[in-house]
Amino acid sequence: MLSIHFQDWGKNRPKKHYNRLHEMRIFELIFSEKLNKLGVVLRGFDTIRVYCLANPKKSVSYKEDKALEEMCIFVPDDFMSFLNSKSIEEKFQCFSSLVHSYIVPVLEKYTTLPLPILSSYIEESLAEIVKQNYETVFLIDKTPKKSPSRKKTAILKGIHRSEGFQLRCEVYNERGKRLIDQLLVTEVGNEVVYNRFLGTLRWQTENLIVVKSKSSSWITKIYT
Repeated sequence: MLSIHFQDWGKNRPKKHYNRLHEMRIFELIFSEKLNKLGVVLRGFDTIRVYCLANPKKSVSYKEDKALEEMCIFVPDDFMSFLNSKSIEEKFQCFSSLVHSYIVPVLEKYTTLPLPILSSYIEESLAEIVKQNYETVFLIDKTPKKSPSRKKTAILKGIHRSEGFQLRCEVYNERGKRLIDQLLVTEVGNEVVYNRFLGTLRWQTENLIVVKSKSSSWITKIYT
């Protein structure tokens, strides 16, 4: 599965800067996932890591790690250009520019597809980010799930946006009216970090839902 990552490699960053690096992750995820669905496969590796050096004096260089099946690209661009973008649309334009400048040449060199088809797939994958409104929303633990009386339905939902991740629980009555929309977790927008909150939803009684992690001790209750 093809995976694409941009990383800040600039020096002397303020501490608060590192707390925002996750903001690009949703763009990488949607773009990579769409390329994979379209069948884009590369020869020799499945991960592309772009290191933004924030140094205009540097030239673009490449390093292939055959053991890890990674292609590393070192570029002069500053990751701050993305973070300093004032809107989600500007962030998308910055991400698209990075993709066209550094990802596309690698895909073209190592692709197993004809270049015209690859080009259309790249644009389709970028467009998918906008189509999904710059976010991924997904259901967790095979929800919706009915209450013991089957008069209520609970949904456990993960929402990953540029600004971060939210885990929410929604409860609806039998007529489809939403009774509860409760925020359970806010976390940085990185699936490796927020994965520890993804687990199970169980109706304990008609008026009590328990949500707990599969991989940590985190647990919470929702009263309906």
